[in-house]
Formats: sequence, structure tokens, C-alpha cells
Amino acid sequence: MDLVNLVNHPLVRIVDLRSSLSDYLKAHIPNAVYLNFESLRVPEKGIPAQAPDRIYLERLLGENLCLSNNMWIILYSEKSNINATILSWSLDFLGYKKFALLNGGWEKWWWEKFPATQEFPSISSKKFFGKVIQETLAEKKYVLNRLNAKNVVIIDARSPKQYSGEYGEEIRKGHIPGAINIFWEKTLNGEEIKVWKNKDDLERLFYGFGVTRDKEIIVYSGTGKEASHLYFTLKHILQYPNVRLYRGSWIEWSSDPNLPVKLGYD
Repeated sequence: MDLVNLVNHPLVRIVDLRSSLSDYLKAHIPNAVYLNFESLRVPEKGIPAQAPDRIYLERLLGENLCLSNNMWIILYSEKSNINATILSWSLDFLGYKKFALLNGGWEKWWWEKFPATQEFPSISSKKFFGKVIQETLAEKKYVLNRLNAKNVVIIDARSPKQYSGEYGEEIRKGHIPGAINIFWEKTLNGEEIKVWKNKDDLERLFYGFGVTRDKEIIVYSGTGKEASHLYFTLKHILQYPNVRLYRGSWIEWSSDPNLPVKLGYD
């Protein structure tokens, strides 16, 4: 899909998810609407940064992003596209398949001198309807029941120091017992401009950790954002058939004193 030829298409919605509104105001892809990724993190029973429900997402997508079910939605953020993948997972969660990510994000677009503007898009609210796909989601109890399952791989997408417990801001540090550590940035090439590695390199990366297509894969991170990047890589680039995001992630797991944690490197 060549985005440069689609920026004015009436059935394409482009969403800018860069962390800084200021960056969007300075320049963005023509007809891109801005959404801060924090809109996709809500408190639940006192725990911060959890997943909003279907009704919240339907309203956000339809009324705020002006997306209807017959439209394509193209997502981008900065460098690694980490903000974009949390929205792409939300679309997967709602059973919506007409989405794509701009590989290389804003930096690659700007470097290649494609069109940019400071003007806001002229768009109107629409109705959006989703159907929850439970197979995209792993909840706390679901993860707990699979800690010792032979056909399940749990991946911690955080940095090695967060995984080991050397660093962390949560009430308890460490990782879910049995989880392996694959830092999400290992899937990318580049410095100033980051793009996904080619499929062969990605296959070798995951196979090297025993992450194979015949297994159920559960990914988590601090709040689910970094893990959504691995989710997208595994499910939509490599097309692994059975991938779930533990959306509550470490911020939920670590807050429950009844759940086991492990320190160090497995």
C-alpha cells in the first residue's frame, strides 16, 4: 500500500500517534488526525493504564477519529511506531482488519520528502461498530493458568534490566515466572529511522528463543504498549496463528501480592 497516493482518499483515515502534540502541529502527513496514545490507557479498579472496553473504543474510533467500518485506517508514530501498535492491537481486539502501519513512521516519511502540512483535516464524526475477539487478549487469570503449560511461550518485551528486576518503578520488580525476555526493539533496524527487520531475520530471532508457530504466544510489557509491538510483529508480519496480548501487563501483575514474580535472568 503506497500511502503517498492515498492521503486524499475519502475511504482512508490516517492517524498520527506521535507522543508530542507539538510535533504534529509543526508538521504531519496531509489529512492525518492526531490521537495521543494515552487515550488508549484507562484506569480499571484503581490500576492505571489498562485497556478501554469496546464501547469506549467504538466511540473514540467513530466520533473522534471519524472512522466508519468501510474505511481503511493507516497508523504512524515516531521512529519505532510503538504508539501506533497499541491502537492496531485495539483494532484487532474489535475484529477490525482494515488497518496498516507506516513502516519507518514519521521520520522515514519526512526524510523521503513526502508531502507534509500544518493544516487540520476537515472530517466529520461517524459510527463505528466492533465485535470483541477474545483470542487477541490474555487476562491475568488466563496467564496464571498457563505458567507451566508446555505449548505456551510467555514473552516479556521490556528491557533486560526491567525483566531481571534491576530496574523498575512498580511496587514489585522482576518478571512473570517462566517468561522469556525479547526486548521489543530487537525486531527493528536503524537508528534515526527505524524499520522492521526483514521476515527471514525476524523468523530467526524468534526461533532462536523457541518461539515457534505451533505454540500459543502471550506477550506482555510494562503497560502493554511495548508488547503490542511484538504482537504486531508476530501476528501481522510473521503471521503466527496464536498470539495474545496480556493487556494488563506488569503494572497489573506486580500489583497483586498473590501472584508469583521472579528476579534475575532465566
